[in-house]
Amino acid sequence: MLFQLLVWLAYVPCLLVHSLAPTDEIIDADLPQSGYLPTHNMQPSIVGSSSFGIIWTNTYNPKERWYAKPLVYTPPGQKQLVFTASSQNWIRTVDAVTGAPINERQVQPPFLQSDIGCGDMPDTIGISGTPVIDPNTNTAYFFAKGYQNKAAGGGVAKGVYNFYAVNVLDLTDRPGFPILIDGHNADNDPTRYFLGGTVLQRPSLVNVGGTIYGTFGGHCDLFNYTGMIAGVSTTPGVGVTSMFAMEAAPGAPPTITDIMVQKGGKAGIWMSGMAPATDGDRIFVVTGNGQGHENKDTPASGRSPLSTLDEVVANFAVSNGKLALQDYFEPYEYIGMDAGDRDLGSGGVALLDPNVFKGTNGVKRIAVTIGKNGKAYIMNADNLGGFKLGPGATDNILQTIISPNAVFGGVGSYPLDGGYIYFTPVGSPTLAYKLGLDQNGAPLFSKVGQSLDNSAGRVGVGSPTVTTYKGQAGTGIVWVTDVEAGLKAYNAVPDASGTLTRINIPGTGGLNKFLRPAFGDGRLYVSTTKSQVICMGSPVSIPLNCTSPVDFGDVKIGTTKTVRVECQALIPITKINGLTIGDKTFQASNASLPQGALNTGDTFSFSVVWNLTEASIKDTPGGSFASVSPGVKTSSLVIYTTNGVAKYSNSLPLTLQGNEVSSDAFLSLSPPEVDFGGIVVGSPGAATGLDSSFIISNIGSSPLKITGYGWSGTDMDDDDGGDGYVSSYTNVTTTKDGRSVIGEGFTSSDLPAVGSFVAAGKSLTIPVNFNANKVGNYQSVFNIWTNGGTKYVLLTGSATTAPIAKLAVETSEGGWDPSGIMDFGIVQAGTTVTRRLRICNEGGSALLITKSKPPQQAELRAENPASDLHEGQSIPPGECAYAPIDIAAAPTTPNVASHDVSDVWILNTDDLTFGVHDVEIKATIVSRQVGPTYANGTAKYTYLGCYSDNAPKQLEKLYDLDGANENGACQQKCQGLGYRFAGTEYHRQSRLRCGALSRLFLIIDHLTKLDVSIVNIINVDIRSSYHFKDLELDNVDIRILDIEIINKFDVLVLNLGVLILHVNLEIIGVIDINVRILELDNLNVFKDYLDVIDFDFFIHQLISLVNHIEDVNFHVEYIKHDQPDIFKDINSDAYFHLRQLQLEVLGMLQGRTT
Repeated sequence: MLFQLLVWLAYVPCLLVHSLAPTDEIIDADLPQSGYLPTHNMQPSIVGSSSFGIIWTNTYNPKERWYAKPLVYTPPGQKQLVFTASSQNWIRTVDAVTGAPINERQVQPPFLQSDIGCGDMPDTIGISGTPVIDPNTNTAYFFAKGYQNKAAGGGVAKGVYNFYAVNVLDLTDRPGFPILIDGHNADNDPTRYFLGGTVLQRPSLVNVGGTIYGTFGGHCDLFNYTGMIAGVSTTPGVGVTSMFAMEAAPGAPPTITDIMVQKGGKAGIWMSGMAPATDGDRIFVVTGNGQGHENKDTPASGRSPLSTLDEVVANFAVSNGKLALQDYFEPYEYIGMDAGDRDLGSGGVALLDPNVFKGTNGVKRIAVTIGKNGKAYIMNADNLGGFKLGPGATDNILQTIISPNAVFGGVGSYPLDGGYIYFTPVGSPTLAYKLGLDQNGAPLFSKVGQSLDNSAGRVGVGSPTVTTYKGQAGTGIVWVTDVEAGLKAYNAVPDASGTLTRINIPGTGGLNKFLRPAFGDGRLYVSTTKSQVICMGSPVSIPLNCTSPVDFGDVKIGTTKTVRVECQALIPITKINGLTIGDKTFQASNASLPQGALNTGDTFSFSVVWNLTEASIKDTPGGSFASVSPGVKTSSLVIYTTNGVAKYSNSLPLTLQGNEVSSDAFLSLSPPEVDFGGIVVGSPGAATGLDSSFIISNIGSSPLKITGYGWSGTDMDDDDGGDGYVSSYTNVTTTKDGRSVIGEGFTSSDLPAVGSFVAAGKSLTIPVNFNANKVGNYQSVFNIWTNGGTKYVLLTGSATTAPIAKLAVETSEGGWDPSGIMDFGIVQAGTTVTRRLRICNEGGSALLITKSKPPQQAELRAENPASDLHEGQSIPPGECAYAPIDIAAAPTTPNVASHDVSDVWILNTDDLTFGVHDVEIKATIVSRQVGPTYANGTAKYTYLGCYSDNAPKQLEKLYDLDGANENGACQQKCQGLGYRFAGTEYHRQSRLRCGALSRLFLIIDHLTKLDVSIVNIINVDIRSSYHFKDLELDNVDIRILDIEIINKFDVLVLNLGVLILHVNLEIIGVIDINVRILELDNLNVFKDYLDVIDFDFFIHQLISLVNHIEDVNFHVEYIKHDQPDIFKDINSDAYFHLRQLQLEVLGMLQGRTT
């Protein structure tokens, strides 16, 4: 508690002005990002009871998501509220208890995911970093992504970030805000500047001394970007105070101006959404892949300058809103991590409570990070470690913990009950590590437990968060969000078997990735993947107010202790029905409870006995009590009632807790097994081996004496019912460098000597290293004899060869092509064709997919982008993983033009010889071709659409095909008769019309109530054949420019709206807002269709027309054609770069006329 208070006073002096409610959460977790929240009234007995459930669920806009976690805040004199900010740039406040809406606002249209082609955040990208609230001013601060001038679109180049400050009470902008971040140059390299369209503000924000710091990474590593930290002052009018680039001169490659070229930068900061950690006038961040590599392979101090901060943990000093690098750690294998996309930066930094997590050797504060490479780095926060300054040019840090898989997110911590940290690898259990000290007082963590269930087998599991009830030991709950299983809760201290026991809570469904739950007063808040925000808590009012937790304090094994529980009725109670207790060593009698009715305010008490007189150190066959061991124990007591008032709970759970104490020495070893996983023979990591540890603890009340050691490579025989048995042990020996051999392949650098003592209540952490140069499986049963019992720890590991990734694409014949190009060829519209992408592991150890960005277009898509070949997926040796890819060609009418679709699936693995693969996927989608065709199979008649052909008829020839009429037959008939146009009367399927047009047709869609100027009508002749449906033209100014081109040639030009001009089967012109497009694909063909055209005269008049339009401020002009010299005399200002022509046909809805 002292630690938490000191941090808040240091950073939010306004708390002395506005008393922040202790159950508020106005930032992501806590400022140091330790993940420990002690003040939110979360009791394990309540959370695990039937009274804890979903209080309310609010559903919002379709496809709306919350990557930013909710914040909980109590404005002065008002009720507690919840503030949310979404991917659609909507901000809202709701009542924290009821979920009733208070205010909402969309600050600007969001950036569109379709503009970047990265599916990590589907649909929209708006507010993705968790905001911060300043309680002194009732102001929420956040970054929002959108477009210039708050447009609804515009592409990557026009994407921007704005920094907002809004009043939490009414969501209005504070004076002087928002602030545009784009265009600011980096303080440490002015050649690098901020371009919002290419970057993503994913991590939560942090407020340090009145400056809000946001960090930026990339979208799937696309585009030319550099990771940056932006600082913005909360003082109106000050704006951006700092912009620090993670890649800068002189070490970084030169800046590239083309934003589409992926060179010159990177080292993004995304940290799976965690905020920069802070504990004073410094902040800590972690970066990802970069391109500079200034250190190359030369050891360097973390205090020396470094301009290329890729794959680093960086400590920045903060002064007057400015940042300065003051320390860093860079893993010795960082270049290989870059090559394998094993980002260090997939997790943030957790600064652990310095009152608990420290050493006696001078280490005052511990920093922890863990990333895609599956290594947890335990660092001295005041001396991070630099680069290659450790033994053998390895890492100079406190400890490296090897995870069974990649981790996306950080660690959570629990500073009570001895001190624990937790993290959750992809597809693996949540792991618990306990703090210990070696013989020199250096801090070391040992794995002591894990959950029985695994996390989702894909990225998105949130960083663990730990709550307690009013900071009391024994009440810790570890909370983990899962993209598939939803919210999960565990008791923070593993049980005797090393299990993090699950607390049963109602299901939430899959939650948004990387989130932590937000906590209020006995309530928590999460967001789902179904556009929902959920509140969970104890929804039913309780009938009694009783002592809880019921604390027995220290109780010696073999004795008893009695505690009285005091209760008061909060409502009329008809009857107390009885009680139940989970642990049979706690005892209470139903006879001690009131037997009659209770009125509001009545009190009663009863006794609970903790009876350890029959408890023993070992299990007794047939005994009524299981074996016990010293330490904190908890259980639950539930009182059942029949109430005289409706809507109150009929059960009241209470927490029972106490500390079992042994008067003798008592040996405890944790964990029971240390599994090192696999080491790759010949790899860089094999030079130093794999490190782990176990803990020798004396949890008795007398000194523990170590009387002997021994190890065996054989399995234990547990038939004796005790600690296991082997026929013989091998004595511990010592190597030339002083390491103790405790098994084949296993050594310890700090094993206490036989005859050493461990004081009562103390522990020693024993470091263990596993290394082997031969492929195989290794194990050692390491036994310790003491005066407080005999126990063993099982050491296991394996040595394998490196993984080898082989990629191939499925061919149309069902074979496999290693080229990395998946060409579907011709795909018929209205059909779906599927082929598979395959990655096989031909090596000797598990292959990890470190990067996977699947295609997600409408017509070209991965079938299961979240689960097939996903980031973090592990492929065992000798196995393959597959991903089906669909070309889902949309249905079209016959005889429309074909179109191409293409995309890439970006992949990388931890096979360092594999590299980034852009798997090219392409297809040509064609419609059904009916009627007469050219030699290449293309239909001669092109589909124009439905039309209304009223009197006088344009297609005047009517034919009856005697029931055989369909589009193809219709066109065949008309061609045979020499007609260029054919139409089928759909209300009479047996009839068709053929004809030759004497004029052009206009299609005008949805031009209603326009205040427009019709600039030019050439040789106007508007007759009944032009059908203007629902067209209202108000205040029309018509000017006629009489230019004789051909007889009956009409052109309508609008400066607003949509006009589509069809000539035969080709679109000639489209006019959009302030844009005129003249497209002539083949002027000679055009001339053939209109035999009366004077070709030369038409060209000259067209030139005159274009230049005339330029004179009347049509500012975009271009001509598309296949005869570039024809228009060489046109004013160059009337062009719009012939190479960048793109025809956009708008409208085409209904009610159109040809």
